[in-house]
Amino acid sequence: EETLRVWRVLENYVDQGVIRHLGIVSVHDKDYLTKLHKDARIKPSIIQNRFHSNRGYDIKLRPVMFEELGIKADQLFWILTGSSGGKVRNNDLVRGIAEKKGVSPQVLLYSFTMELGGTPLIGTKRVDHMEEDVNALVTHKLKWEREDLVAMASVINKDLIQ
Repeated sequence: EETLRVWRVLENYVDQGVIRHLGIVSVHDKDYLTKLHKDARIKPSIIQNRFHSNRGYDIKLRPVMFEELGIKADQLFWILTGSSGGKVRNNDLVRGIAEKKGVSPQVLLYSFTMELGGTPLIGTKRVDHMEEDVNALVTHKLKWEREDLVAMASVINKDLIQ
């Protein structure tokens, strides 16, 4: 398999100290990820996936990644431009939670993905948006009540919160 052949080359770079961690992007299939993990000498520690409805927000993959395979980082992209972003920006319930927490609906969604164990990859080119995001997410980490988590999930996908 092509992926494993390339993975072997990257493992050599880890051995040489050129690369510290290996990861994979756009893997949404449990069996594929499990096989890669089994076959790899140096296990993937980072998964980078779209946070999108057409992939079911990786709800079934998350427990495999963290609990079974020990993946350390779940990096999420397309958070605001994918299907969840539109639902959040245009939802009165989400706007109410954002207002209560003193942030924009966009920052609220980033924070929500962090509560799920993800790391949002922020793709803005605007400095003011980046400053707002970093300030809200790092400097003043939002506190979540269970009812707000459930409400956010109900807008995106109720199965995100168990």
